[in-house]
Amino acid sequence: MIKYTNISFEEYSNLSNDKGKEKPYCVEFPNKGKIWKVNRLYHREDGPAVEYSDGTFDWYLNGNYYSFKEWCKKLNKTDEEKVFLRLKYED
Repeated sequence: MIKYTNISFEEYSNLSNDKGKEKPYCVEFPNKGKIWKVNRLYHREDGPAVEYSDGTFDWYLNGNYYSFKEWCKKLNKTDEEKVFLRLKYED
């Protein structure tokens, strides 16, 4: 699961694990929204990778944009998970 954190550019530059891959992270922009990235690509498996301040969302995996339905299919989300995500993220 990706955890939210505020980071500086210097901290961002140092995000790597033992294998040289970036750790997942979230960046919040004041009054703009949040983005989740892994390896500098929009990516999130437990929710939308981009949350805009106006309440809209974009769903990404490894930098590729998907509709909510396509994203769920790619991740083999169960019906229960889909219902939970719709209740949480859609009006």
